[in-house]
This record gives sequence, C-alpha cells and structure tokens, in this order.
Amino acid sequence: GEKMKKIWIIAPFTDVETLSSRNRFQYIANMLNKDYEVHLFTSDFIHINKKYRDKKIKDFYPYKIHLIHESGYKKNISFKRAFSHLLFTNNLKNEIKKLEKPDLVYCAYPLMTSAYFMGKFAKKNNIPFIIDIQDIWPESISSGINTDNVFIKFLMYPFSLYANRVYRLADFVFGVSQTYVDRAKVKKSLVKEFISVYIGAEGNKFENNTGIREKGDEEIWCTYVGTLSHSYDLMTLILAFNDLKEINSNIKLYILGDGPDFDILKNKAEELGLLNKTIYLKGLLPYEEMIAYLKSSDIALNSIKGKALQTITNKFGDYMSAGLPLLNCCQSNEIINLIEERELGLNYIPENIDSLKERLFEILSDKNKIKIYSKNCKKFAEEKFDRKKSYKIIEEKIKEILNNGV
Repeated sequence: GEKMKKIWIIAPFTDVETLSSRNRFQYIANMLNKDYEVHLFTSDFIHINKKYRDKKIKDFYPYKIHLIHESGYKKNISFKRAFSHLLFTNNLKNEIKKLEKPDLVYCAYPLMTSAYFMGKFAKKNNIPFIIDIQDIWPESISSGINTDNVFIKFLMYPFSLYANRVYRLADFVFGVSQTYVDRAKVKKSLVKEFISVYIGAEGNKFENNTGIREKGDEEIWCTYVGTLSHSYDLMTLILAFNDLKEINSNIKLYILGDGPDFDILKNKAEELGLLNKTIYLKGLLPYEEMIAYLKSSDIALNSIKGKALQTITNKFGDYMSAGLPLLNCCQSNEIINLIEERELGLNYIPENIDSLKERLFEILSDKNKIKIYSKNCKKFAEEKFDRKKSYKIIEEKIKEILNNGV
C-alpha cells in the first residue's frame, strides 16, 4: 500500500492532560489521525497552572505526542517566559532533527518563535505550511500593558515586524476569528487563502445534556465561563449583582472557571455577603458538568475588558451551543456586529455597572425576546460552532493540499 502521509502539528499551549478533544489542536489531531500519521508537538510545561506534565500522558493518545521541554515561568508577562519560549523553540529544533520530514506542517500562532522557525523549515524543505492564529501577538500582550504609552509602542514595533514575517511564511492561514485572520493580511504575503474557523464546541455534548436539577423554579441564572484574569471584566459583575440582590433576589450569578483572580473575586463576594447566596464561584469544572450549568442558565455573560483584544473565544462557542442569549461587553467590532445583526442578545459598556444592569433588565423584561435570542444562538451554533461541521473545512483543505501539492 501507499505510505501514510505525515502531518506535524505544533501547538505549545495544548492541554493534553484532560484526555479529550476539547482543545482545538487535539481535536484536529484526532480528526486527521484517521487518514494520516499525526505528530502533535506541545510544551512539557502547563501554561494554565504553571506545572510540568506527566511524561506518561503520551501513551494515552492514538497519535504521537512530543513533549518539548521548557524552563517554565511564574508570570505571564516576564523575561522568564520569553526565555522559556525560546528554549521551547530550540528544543523543538533538536527534536525534529531526529525525525523523518513531514508532508505538511500545521502550526499554532503564537508562539512567534516556534511559528517562525517552523515556517523557515517548511520553506527550506518545500513543505506546505499552515498557521492557525489563536491570538495576535504582540498586540494582545501589549493590551495587558498600557498601549497608549509611546515607549511601549516603540518596544512593540520590532515584534510587529517579526509577526509580519511569520504571517508571510504561511501558505494558508486559519484563525479563530475573522479579526485575527485579517491581521495576517500583510504586504508581500504569498498566502493562498485566509479562512476563519471559530474555536467551536462539540454540539452533541450539548444536545444530550439535561442540566442541573437543583435549580429553583423562580431562579434566573446568569453565567460566566472561562478564565478569571485581568482581561475579563468580572469585578463589574460582582458589583452589579450586589445591587440586584435588593431588587430581585432570584437573579443569581454563576462564575465557572479558575485563574489568577479567583481569590480576589471570591473574597469580594464574601465581603459583600453574597457568596453562595447570590454569587456562586464553582471553579474549573469537567466539560460535561460545565455544559450542564450552561443548559440550566438563562443568560450568558461575555464580560471582557474594553482594552482586551479577545474575539471569538471558547466561551462564545459554548454560550451559543447552549442557546443562551448574550450580554456582551467585548469591544471587538466583529462580535458587536454579530450580536446586533444576528440578534444574539445585547451589548453593554465594559466596566460600567449601570449599563450592565440596564441591559439585564431589558433582556429579562421580554420573555418572548429571550426565546428569539435563544433560537438565533442555537442556529448560529449549528452553522458555525459545531465542530463536526466547521472543522471539516480544515480537514478538506489539508486533504486538497496533500493531494495536489501547494
């Protein structure tokens, strides 16, 4: 028979611990593994909780996993992190020397350095090179610092040029949102196609999930899912729900997820006497259980700070798949327009308690409108977020490239 074609997937931030295909690159690896020999290269250091992975994890997957060593870091914006990522790229270099060359390289961006190195490697060896943009570095890093500062702009400039060089190496560009894909449209680019494929969710897991039984009949659950960190506008939620408890004690806030701000938020809720009465912090839940909470919820909160550059995140796909009307304060034009054009919910002003309360009352005052929003969200999810459908685009594009060459 014909020798199986080889695909390398380079994705430093994949969460292989959770033995699932929740992560985009695990899902893609799993999907391609039916027809190709797939190698997934990821870091041995877990970004989210800053620990090292168990080497044995490699034995639990149907495709080959290469754990590439990093020195690790404690702070997300630090020289230690920069060094750690450089080490990742250097160790990646050494690892691939031992291997037979692949027929296609599929690379997450960021990291910048590993994407640049793999792009150069692919060009030199005449191998098709795809990048999949998860986040736009350096722009999104600098949004964590004050970007209006001229000095910061000056510091970021060489990195922007470097990013452009990475984008220029690609034959095809995928990305988790149209906004990110558009960032890669740089001068002198040889990219043949720019395609946005939302992170998505696994539709069938939502259909078969019955939700949480303990929910009281009169209760209205407003739910946030995701990382609890400085990019997300979560303190506003807590302060707004503190005001709401006087008006309607049936409105509850559920915060599902973990992150550096967990304790700050928990302590604030406790100090206001709201913890486990009006506000529930559930920590990081297994995917199935998180879906159960979403299925029981009434409204989803897409609470992102005004300056942050996130667009279509994991949570967005989960909210849509659960058919939850959105209260959104993410300032990405792509998202604001989607919510208005497709009638998925309402937009409010980030870090503005009154704006959030107004919109919440507006949404709750019209039961019929809630039904319409919910129906629109489900329809949107079926079209754009159900991975069985949406990731087919990636699979078919790869098949086409491998059959016809670039």
